Amino acid sequence: MAIVRMKKLSLVALESDRQNILDALTKTRAVQLSDPHEIADTFLLPSDEEKNALSVSYDKVVRAIDFITDVLSGAKSKEYYPKESEEFLKNFFVSFNDFISAGNLKAKAEDLADYFCSQSDALSSNKAEKTKKLNLLSQLKPYESLDVKFSDFTDTEKTAVFFGTIKSDAYDEISALYGENEDVVIKNLTDGAEVVMFVVTFKENADAVLKSLNEKGFFKCPFTDGDTAKSKIYCAEKAIELLEKDDEAIKKAVALKWESLKTLKIYADYLSFSLEKLTAGETFRRTEKTFILEGFVPEDNVEAVLSSLKGVSDAIFTEVSDPSDDEVVPTLTKNNKLVKQTEFITDTYSVPNYREIDPSHTVFFFFMLFMGVIMADVGYGVLMIVIGLFLASKIKVDNGTKRLWNIIAIGGVFTIVFGLLFNSFFGVALLPFRILPDPVDGGKDSVMLVLLGCLGLGVLQIAVGYFVKALNCFKHKKILDGILDGLVWVVFFIGFVFAAFLFLIDYLMTDSFTMDEGIRNFFSVMTMPGVYMVLGSLVIAALTAGRHEKGFGKFSKGFGAIYGLISIMSDILSYARLFGLMLSGMIIAKTFNDMGTGLFSNGVIGIVFGSVVIFIGHAFNIAMGVLGAYIHDSRLQYIEYFSKFYTGEGEKFTPLGSQSKFIYISE
Repeated sequence: MAIVRMKKLSLVALESDRQNILDALTKTRAVQLSDPHEIADTFLLPSDEEKNALSVSYDKVVRAIDFITDVLSGAKSKEYYPKESEEFLKNFFVSFNDFISAGNLKAKAEDLADYFCSQSDALSSNKAEKTKKLNLLSQLKPYESLDVKFSDFTDTEKTAVFFGTIKSDAYDEISALYGENEDVVIKNLTDGAEVVMFVVTFKENADAVLKSLNEKGFFKCPFTDGDTAKSKIYCAEKAIELLEKDDEAIKKAVALKWESLKTLKIYADYLSFSLEKLTAGETFRRTEKTFILEGFVPEDNVEAVLSSLKGVSDAIFTEVSDPSDDEVVPTLTKNNKLVKQTEFITDTYSVPNYREIDPSHTVFFFFMLFMGVIMADVGYGVLMIVIGLFLASKIKVDNGTKRLWNIIAIGGVFTIVFGLLFNSFFGVALLPFRILPDPVDGGKDSVMLVLLGCLGLGVLQIAVGYFVKALNCFKHKKILDGILDGLVWVVFFIGFVFAAFLFLIDYLMTDSFTMDEGIRNFFSVMTMPGVYMVLGSLVIAALTAGRHEKGFGKFSKGFGAIYGLISIMSDILSYARLFGLMLSGMIIAKTFNDMGTGLFSNGVIGIVFGSVVIFIGHAFNIAMGVLGAYIHDSRLQYIEYFSKFYTGEGEKFTPLGSQSKFIYISE
């Protein structure tokens, strides 16, 4: 359980050395800047112009990166650049010296950004033009079969012509309406669900006829020029073809500049870092020639940080002290390689508070234990190890995704252990014995024993939660709170196990169930002491729950402590989900095995199809099993376990210059 102890760094230096000092601190990767406690009258801020200029440059470079990345990700573009260049589509490593000197790339990077942004604008313009042409084609489509000019359908001195499209059934209604009217001529020019029609009438009837047409959904032809539909369609299709060729030429030109992506990504993160330094400067107390910097440094890194400053300037005054009790101190955890993998599970819920005990060790143990219980199959465990390690090896940086795959691999080890205990190899019993009872075919006693075992794991984890709560209290010198709010409940759970064990066994098991005589004698002797421990701890909890309250609260809190037993019992029952998930996985595995082997008797085809059924079934079972195990395992940590002791709401330690988006910075 290791939350790294932090020191407070205060530094006074010349304003002229500020950039070099921030660069030196960045290289250590060990300083998180903080806001000062007091704001001096001489609190000078950088100009908005400088900040805005950096922001505009950064946005433009990022836009160029997004554009070239999209182009390089296209199927055709891959013909224009070598396979090894795909590395630049992901984040890549850059040395600190190359990164810090990326300001020298300004002219080149901004020229490239301007070029790619202009090409992006050209593609956007082409896209807009293609959209217009496609809309034009959709409007021309109904008239494609007509070999007449649109200008042929125009009014004369005494007649009005209405030319356009209408639904066929609406056309029939119009024809019926005006069929006997000699002053109106109606004709359809095409067939289909939608027809092209024209109507000729005297101008004095035009308004009435047009009203009737509009009521039936008539859509007037938008074209009146001297071209035919075929001619206009041909021109539009040719224009689209030319636009697509232009698009391809632009994408090819962009793809051939694939090496530019490296320059742009380095420069983008350099601009982001420059903005970070500029923003950090806003929190410094400054005069015209000096500034004061404050930050947090891990205790083990203090010497390295001070040493890095010596090479910058002699005009630097530093002071290292312990943070005050009222300061919000960032949290940095330090654990071994195994436990480190589950840190992100805790952080997903909430970063540990700097002043509490890091729960990572206990989370690691219970998370892996529960995953092993849920999956409980040797074959599944082997696959989890192989797949987890393989996918983790493909990720270079130690991030959440890499740790997730490592968690699955480590969970595979626990899965193998429980698979051996349950004698399950892809749902098949291969060993001549099993240590734990079979919850699928073992009968009521086996089911009850495994279920009680899962609930027992819940009792254990919740008891550990109260024990950690006691340790947190002891850490803050609250000895009495640790005993009364933590250890008393640990005693309750120990007593509960002693008191309830034989009762549950005798009540739930059948007469055919036998228990080792030594175990029965032990719990028989411990039953009454367990009852006394339960009653005694409840009395103490009830009498002391309101010790911090005033008036009636001293009594009501006591009743609340007893009533809280309902919540605790509900928490314990939540661990039945371990049994449910394990049982469902075992049943699904057995079902697919039976389905597959049932086909084996049908010759070679049956063996092939049976093998496919078994393979697909187990692939589905392991995928859903791992997903369910992760989700429900996390829920048990967050709801049932953390609620007993965890404060959280910490601030993760974020060193200056560690927020790069496109690159990884190495020494």
